Amino acid sequence: MGEWPANGSYAMSHASEWRVGGSVDVTGQLPGFIRRFLALEQRHLWRPERWRNVTDDEQLCRRYLPESCAAFRLPCFWVQRKYLYVYGGRDEGAALGLAEEFGPDSRVLFLVHPAELPRYAEFLAHVRARDGTDTGVSLCATPTSSTRTVLAWRDGCPNTAFFAKLSLRCGSLGDRRIQRRRAARSVGLSALVQQLGHGMPPAVAWFPETLAMVPRLMPEGGLIIRSIPMEMKEGSVVPAPLFSLMGGSGSDPPLLLQMLGQDAELARSVVTEVLLAKFAGIWVDLVFGMGLMLEAHGQDLLLALSKDMVPCGGFYYRDFEGLTVDWGLRRARGLSEGPSLPHSCDWYETYETLGYPLHQLVSWKIRTSLFDYICLVLAELDLAAVEWRTRGLMPSGEKWEGELTMLFSRHLRKAIRERYGMREDREYDIHRDLSRFVKFLMRVRSEVLQSKGSSR
Repeated sequence: MGEWPANGSYAMSHASEWRVGGSVDVTGQLPGFIRRFLALEQRHLWRPERWRNVTDDEQLCRRYLPESCAAFRLPCFWVQRKYLYVYGGRDEGAALGLAEEFGPDSRVLFLVHPAELPRYAEFLAHVRARDGTDTGVSLCATPTSSTRTVLAWRDGCPNTAFFAKLSLRCGSLGDRRIQRRRAARSVGLSALVQQLGHGMPPAVAWFPETLAMVPRLMPEGGLIIRSIPMEMKEGSVVPAPLFSLMGGSGSDPPLLLQMLGQDAELARSVVTEVLLAKFAGIWVDLVFGMGLMLEAHGQDLLLALSKDMVPCGGFYYRDFEGLTVDWGLRRARGLSEGPSLPHSCDWYETYETLGYPLHQLVSWKIRTSLFDYICLVLAELDLAAVEWRTRGLMPSGEKWEGELTMLFSRHLRKAIRERYGMREDREYDIHRDLSRFVKFLMRVRSEVLQSKGSSR
C-alpha cells in the first residue's frame, strides 16, 4: 500500500473483519486463559444499554461493540517520532514491536480504531505514514468491555498480545478521545505505582500502562498501551471484571450465580470476605496510607481468579486515567512523587484536576471513588440478587439483598478504627448519606496529616 493516500480511500478496506464463529476465528490463536478473560469481558456485561444507545447511531458499527465478540484487523502505521508526543520508556515499545531502535528518524507503530480512520486521514497523509502491513505487521484485535480498548496481537503470534486504549468519538459513547494530558498522566501514574512496589497493599495488583502516543497535529487523538500482567501471561491468574459477577445470561450466566451453584459457601465468602471486608481495608490503606484513590467501578476493578476460576482473594486495577492522587497527604507522609512525571509542566490540569475543577478537592476525589464502588458495584449487586430471587435463580437461604452497602459501611469504619483509632458516634449506611461519611473521612485525613507532620 505504501504511504497513506491523501484522500484516505484506504479507510474502509483496511478495517476488514473476522467474525467469531465464522470460517476463520483468529481469536482461536489466543491461549485458553486469555479467551476465558475475553468471555468475561464480552459475554458478561451488566446492563450495557444504560451506558450507550446504538439503535440510531451510524457512527459506530455494531461489530466493534464488546457483545459482538468480533475480531477485526487493527489499522497500524509507521510514523516518525518527531510527529508524535511519545510517553514511556524506550524499551517498552521495542519489546512489544511498536517501536524501532531509538534515533532521530526512528519510527513507532501508531494504532487507530477502525471507526476513526477517516478522522486520521489528513494527519497520516501529512506525516507520510507507512502502512504497517507493508512491513509484515498485521494486527488482530477484539474489543474488551470498553469499546475503545482492544486486545491486540500480531496475526499468528498470540504471545505478542497487549491492550490498546484508542481514541474513539461517536454519538452513543460520547467523545472518548485521549487528550495529551490524559495520555501523559496514565503513563506517569502507572510508573509511580510500579515504583512503590512492595509498599502497596499486597491484595491489589495492576495492569501497567507503559507507553502512550499522541499526534502533535491531533493532541486529542492519542492512544495508551496497557501491558498484560506477567501472572496473567503465564496463565496462573484470570482477572474477572466485577461486573461479570452479575452480568451474563443463557449459556454464560453471571459468575456469582455459577459460584453459588458450585460452592455456595465459597461464593458467600467472596461477597462477605473479599468484596466487603478485604476491599474496605485495601481502600483505607490506599487512601490514607498511599494517597491513592481508585476509580473503583465494576469495569476498572477486577477479581483475581485462579486458572481453575476459583477466587484468589485479591483484586486487579486497570485504567490509570481514572486514578486520582492526594498529593498533599503524600508529601506529609514523606512519600515520593515518583519518577519525573511526563507533562508535569501542566501539573494542575494533568495531575490535579483532569480538566475538572472539582477534582482539585480531595473530598471530591474520595467521594467519587466511594460512589463508584458503593453505587456501581455493591448496590448493583443488590439489584441483581433481587432479580435472581424473583426469577428463582438464587439458592434458598441466600438473602443478602439490601444489606451489602450497610455491611461495607461497617467494614470501612472498622478498618479506620483499627488503623487510626477514630470512630463515628452513630452507625448508618453510607450509601444513603455519603456526604456525611466523606466529612468524617476528611477528619481522618486531617488527623493523619497532623500525626505525620508532628513526627517529622
